[in-house]
Amino acid sequence: MLRRHFRMIAATAGLALFSVQVPAQTPQDAPTGNAATADKILITYNALPETGNFEVIGPIYATKRWFGGAEAVTRSLGEQARALGANAVVDFKVWWAPAFPVPAAPHGKGIAVKVNDTALLKSLVDEASSWE
Repeated sequence: MLRRHFRMIAATAGLALFSVQVPAQTPQDAPTGNAATADKILITYNALPETGNFEVIGPIYATKRWFGGAEAVTRSLGEQARALGANAVVDFKVWWAPAFPVPAAPHGKGIAVKVNDTALLKSLVDEASSWE
């Protein structure tokens, strides 16, 4: 019985150690032409249209590295996007995966975008979107 518990703990720790961790972008990674903004950031699962008045800044990632809900990851993505000069994070995805020392922690990713057209920004908002 004890041996089975030890194997389960060892397997979980092994998964956590070998989980893929993507480093988050920092404000120093921002292109020099983008100024940080203090406005609210739209976090949405929606994708951008093929054409429009927007600038794609790039992908951003976040991991809480402890138990909890997606709110911490969403907030972190909003802060990163703001620091990079974006006003929206599109194609937002959130999932739970191992993150040492816990067997499941929230992870998130999205694409930081500077939307220059207010009507386009408003069209991305739906019931699943949030403002950070």
